[in-house]
Amino acid sequence: MQRGLQSGFDTNQTAGFSSPGNETPLLAKELTGDLLCARCHYNLRGLSIRGRCPECGMSIRGTILAKIDPHASELQPIGHPRIVALGLLLWPLAALVAAVGLWWLRVAELAGRNAGTWPPDLVVIATLLSGLGACVLIRPHAQIPIDGTVRAVVGVLLYLPLTLAFYVVLNRIDAGATPTPFSTGGSLNLERSGMRLLCDLLLMLIIGCLRPNARIFVHRSMLLRSGKVDRQTMLAMVGALAIIATGDLVHIAGAQLGGGSEQIAQVIGTVFVAVGSMFLTLGLIGTLVDCARIVPAVLSPPISLESIADGTPSQAYFGSSHSSVP
Repeated sequence: MQRGLQSGFDTNQTAGFSSPGNETPLLAKELTGDLLCARCHYNLRGLSIRGRCPECGMSIRGTILAKIDPHASELQPIGHPRIVALGLLLWPLAALVAAVGLWWLRVAELAGRNAGTWPPDLVVIATLLSGLGACVLIRPHAQIPIDGTVRAVVGVLLYLPLTLAFYVVLNRIDAGATPTPFSTGGSLNLERSGMRLLCDLLLMLIIGCLRPNARIFVHRSMLLRSGKVDRQTMLAMVGALAIIATGDLVHIAGAQLGGGSEQIAQVIGTVFVAVGSMFLTLGLIGTLVDCARIVPAVLSPPISLESIADGTPSQAYFGSSHSSVP
């Protein structure tokens, strides 16, 4: 296998990697053997392994992976690409709409205006729609690890108690709150802070459960395209939720202490909640942008692996008719 790789690449144009005590390079910068693009069959000879096919834009690394491991999960065909693409967009977009609804309530509250009755309903409906979009992360194609599928199912199911918790906070507790929940000067509501903390924890669990399968789409996009989806937006949102949860814990502690400590805890906790909510909203925007950039890779035609079936391009790539693909 190593002999085949060396004969398929130009050993005089190395990437600077070699095994300890051995001057023989392991990997070249440019392809000197014939390697057909796994999608359009364009001959990639002479191109950098870090580049892309000039005809269809697929990364050369994706073609190499298709030759070596055609069963890689990143390369599996998606059965219903349009439905999956729609779900990928609905998942963060609906969550962002819910966040905007919450911001509308708080801004109207601070401005002393009536926000209307529609924002709480919008938040609840948008949360359910986000969970519906997340269903496409359960098993979008074959080769999804069973633990990833189970975690995605759990993550989707957790949207149900999250929606109920939002309904209780917005439609039952906040509806009769005097003064309004975000203002200072009133008593902290222990039940409201406890329910908000539950929402924070549920959101953390949902992100943790959905992230592994979401990363599969990121890897797919990086292989098939230019690899520009490279951020850890979901982890950043977990950090933002931790800040919000800290504020809710401060509120709970203040409600238990009472007196002057309650007013101080209300101010400090509110600052934590506001800052964390701002970062969370930015994270949702980043996730929506990332999903929009992943969609082209999802809608792309399945990669043709006909060249692997007859073995011809694989042999040309490895530079020997006796080379074997592991």
